[in-house]
Amino acid sequence: MYKIRSYSYKDEKEVLKLWNICLTRDPINRDVFHKKVLLDPNFEEKLCLVAEADRQIVGFILGMVRKYPYEERGLEPERGWISVVFVHPALRREGIARALVEKVEDELRRLGRKNVTLASYSPNYFFPGPDKDVYGDSIEFFQKMGYEVLGEAVGMDAVLYDFSIPQRVAEMERALEAAGYRFEIFDGTYTLPLLRFLHEHFPGGWVRNVRDTLLKGRGEERLMLAFDKEGKIVGYCQRAMDDLAGHFGPFGVDERLRGQKIGTVLFYKMLFDMYSRGIYHVWLAWTDGEAQKFYERAGMKVNKRHAVMKKSLK
Repeated sequence: MYKIRSYSYKDEKEVLKLWNICLTRDPINRDVFHKKVLLDPNFEEKLCLVAEADRQIVGFILGMVRKYPYEERGLEPERGWISVVFVHPALRREGIARALVEKVEDELRRLGRKNVTLASYSPNYFFPGPDKDVYGDSIEFFQKMGYEVLGEAVGMDAVLYDFSIPQRVAEMERALEAAGYRFEIFDGTYTLPLLRFLHEHFPGGWVRNVRDTLLKGRGEERLMLAFDKEGKIVGYCQRAMDDLAGHFGPFGVDERLRGQKIGTVLFYKMLFDMYSRGIYHVWLAWTDGEAQKFYERAGMKVNKRHAVMKKSLK
């Protein structure tokens, strides 16, 4: 028999050990657990539960709702998340995971939530959704519980040893410079124009990512900008938003100027800047659609495939 109760600080070591037994492709340590779970301002004990059997932790689930506005997204009052859930391999198919999920869903309903999204809670998500190649059984499990697969998100990476900017991209840059565009490493002078650009074109988490980077005093080494002939910011890219040097993104260009290769030049210049700093591996956790095709053309390979899943709460 097992019982479900709220997470206690005394559970930490057992939960971390069980996490790394269950989520073999997404291990965690104490620092990350504190940063992304306990210290998240939206953390709620009633949505963080453990399953206990014979005085041992055998399951864990983390649900989230917004108690504080998330940039332009606000409180998203109809939305809840299940960030992560896992059960010891030896005790699966005994109803523990179902009981954990139902308990969190009931609490989300009590809080007035109309839907629940798996995994992709911002800003502190661990993955976009269940990994199709490693945790494939969990996709079937959630489908049986009424969750719908909305699409696929992929993780990608590339090795930067012997990296150089291709001749075709160098020619693109020369043509853009001749038209008045320029590309520069971020300088503190551009703090307000960059935030204004993001609020206008990419509201939400991107603004937060930049703000956090600038508060750490790391903008000059982690941000790169594109300007038009009038000196207005028209493109931006970033790395290490989570202090992991090779983590690329976010990355975007003014939608009115897409197709003019500004993003291509910006991307390759950022990769070369990373390589010149001794960063030999670049990766991104989440992309899809046309963006995925762009990265594939640049030589990046898919290393993870995730199901994006959601459920309406009745």
